[in-house]
Amino acid sequence: MTEDTARPDRTAADGSGGVPGTAGGTPHADGGPPAASGTGGGASGTADGASGASGAPGAGAGKLRHHPRFLRLWASQATGAVGDQVLPVALSLYVLERGGGASGVGLVLGGRAVALVLCLLIGGVIADRLRRTRILIGADCFRAVLLLAAGLLLTRLPLGALPVITALVGAGEALSRPASRSLVPNLLPAALLERGNALVSAVQRGSAVLGAMLGVTAVALIGTRTALLVVSGVFALGALVVARIPDERRDAKGRASVLAEAAEGLRAIRRRPWVMAMMGTVCLHLFAGSATALTLLPIVAREELGGDFAYGVVLSAMGIGALPAIVLAGRWRPASRGTVSVVALTGYALVPLSLAAPFPLPAVVVCFALGGFVVELYFVYWVSALQRAFPDAVLGKVFALDQLGAYALLPVGYALVGPLVALLGTTVTLVAGGVVVALSSLLCLLVPGVKRFEDPVPPPAPAARAA
Repeated sequence: MTEDTARPDRTAADGSGGVPGTAGGTPHADGGPPAASGTGGGASGTADGASGASGAPGAGAGKLRHHPRFLRLWASQATGAVGDQVLPVALSLYVLERGGGASGVGLVLGGRAVALVLCLLIGGVIADRLRRTRILIGADCFRAVLLLAAGLLLTRLPLGALPVITALVGAGEALSRPASRSLVPNLLPAALLERGNALVSAVQRGSAVLGAMLGVTAVALIGTRTALLVVSGVFALGALVVARIPDERRDAKGRASVLAEAAEGLRAIRRRPWVMAMMGTVCLHLFAGSATALTLLPIVAREELGGDFAYGVVLSAMGIGALPAIVLAGRWRPASRGTVSVVALTGYALVPLSLAAPFPLPAVVVCFALGGFVVELYFVYWVSALQRAFPDAVLGKVFALDQLGAYALLPVGYALVGPLVALLGTTVTLVAGGVVVALSSLLCLLVPGVKRFEDPVPPPAPAARAA
C-alpha cells in the first residue's frame, strides 16, 4: 500500500482490530475541543485518507476510560518507563564507582543510542508487518531475560561490556517504540489522540521521576546488581499487561525487503518538508543539548551540586516539569501548534546552559524542569500530528524514521563530549550545546508547514480566484 492509499476512518470498525469509537462501552461526547484545527488542515486531513480527524469535533469520541484496550497499553508503557529510567542511572553510577569518567558514562549512554539508530528502522518495518502487540510482548521479554542475566553476572563483567548491555536493551526499545506509537490510533478515535498521547506521556514522565530516584536509591541501598534484577521483573510485568490487549490486526502478507519498505516510509516523509525539518531540528537538540548535558550531569553533580542525590533530583525535575505540559497539551488546541512547540523548544537550551556555570542546585532543577515541560509540550502535539498525517500502512515506518532521524547523531554526541571537554573545557562545551539548540529551533520556523504541523494549504488556482 502506498502513502496515498486511503486509511479507514478511525471512528468506525476498520478491520484492523479496532472499533475505537465504541470500545469499552457506549461513547459519549467529551465536550473537548476538536482534535484538528479548524482551518488549514485539508492536506493532512484528507489527502492521505487520515479521515479520523475530519469529522465533527469530538463526535463519537467518548472518554479515554471507554477504551480499555488503550488503557492496557497505557499501563504497559508505565512499567517500561520505570525500567528505562532506572537502568541508565544505575549503570552510570556503577561506571563512576568503578573509576570511569565522562568518556565511560558517555559510552554507556551511547550504547542505547547506537542501538536505536541501527534498529529503529527494522522496528518500524516490523510494526507495519506484524501484530503490534506481539512485537511489544517480544521486546519486553527480551529485555527482561537480558537484564536478568546481566544482574546475575554483573560482578564478572568488565566495564567495556556495559555499553553492550545498554545497546541490547536499546534494541528492544527500538523494536517496541514504533509498534506502541502506531498502535495508539487503532485504539482511539482521532478526536482523542492528543488526550491519549498526553496520558501515555504522563505515565511515562511520572515513571521517569520515580525511575530516576529509584535508580539512585537502588544503587545506594541494594546495589546495581539487585537493581538490574528488579528492572528485569518490571519488563516482565509489562509483557504480561500487553498480552491482555486483543489485537485483531492481521499480519501483512507482503514481504518486500526492509530497504524497500523503508524507502516507502521515506517517500511519505519527503512529501512533507515540515516533517523533515522538525526531524532535523530534534536531531540537533539531542546531539548538542541532551548528549552534552546528560553525560556531564553526574560529574557536575558530584563536583558542584552535592553528590549523587543531586543527580537524581535534577533528573526527576525534568520528569516533574513535563507533567503540567502534558495536561496543557491534552486540553489546549492552539491553531498554530507548531509555532507554540518550536518556540517553546528554544527553552531546552537552558538544560545544558544551567550546568555551564554551574547554577546553584535549585536553579539547575528549575532549568531541567522547564526543559521537560517544553519537550513534552512539543512531543504530544508532534506525535498526534504524525498520527493524523500518515496512513496506517506506513505509520510504523514513519515513527521509526522520525526516531531514527532524532537519534542519528546522538551516539556521535556522546562520543564527542569527553574529547571536547578535554579540548575546550566543560563550560564552553555546555554553552555551545545551548546555542545550537536555540538557533536550530528558531530557524525551523522558516519551513512551510512547521507553524501548524500540517501540510500548507496550496494557493487557489487562477480560475478559482477569478470566480
